[in-house]
Amino acid sequence: MSNAVAKVLHWLRALGMVLALLLAVYVPTFGLVAALHLSMAHGVPVIILVSATLALALMLVLRRYQRTTLADFGLRWSSWRYLAIALVITVPSAAVVTALLSRVHEPGPLAGLRLAPALAWLYFGFGAPLQEELIFRGLLQTVLARNLSASGETSARNGVAAVVGAAILFALVHFAVGPWTAAVALVLGLLAGELRRRSGSVFPAVFVHVIFNLPGLFMAMR
Repeated sequence: MSNAVAKVLHWLRALGMVLALLLAVYVPTFGLVAALHLSMAHGVPVIILVSATLALALMLVLRRYQRTTLADFGLRWSSWRYLAIALVITVPSAAVVTALLSRVHEPGPLAGLRLAPALAWLYFGFGAPLQEELIFRGLLQTVLARNLSASGETSARNGVAAVVGAAILFALVHFAVGPWTAAVALVLGLLAGELRRRSGSVFPAVFVHVIFNLPGLFMAMR
């Protein structure tokens, strides 16, 4: 087998495992929402709670079989330096993205949802950013980076590839809302993923996600 073919197969195996994990998180979650016949408004907290719980459970399983720790999945505190960097980079980025989205008139993720303001802030200002970052930057990006490395140690090149891969998956998940929302999700995923890679923690990524969600929440609550 040539080296090029071996590399392609290695990538396919890594991507296959990440896709399997993504399905393992979301299929049971949305299956439960469908089985309970929940409206979207009532389903949001269930989706956040169940999918985050499944992601944490998968981390615990992988920790046992792959000799990793929860800290390897980014579940550790970050240096304040990275939180400051996240703030400096993300605030202007979120402002530009919000200005662009206001011109395309695409319904956002909150379109059609009827929630009390306090619940909207709780779910989308905190809950969804934490849940999605646990899944995409905590679980998927970590697993992809480790599986792209033949030695089991995450090199910088594999780490960057994992950032891009997780960001693309994140964008695809949001494509149902609209192509512009997916494009914003890609930008968010790249920023959050790179901060996750450099800091070793998911908390700067959560911070980035919260900042990106704030303009949409302000507009929805007007």
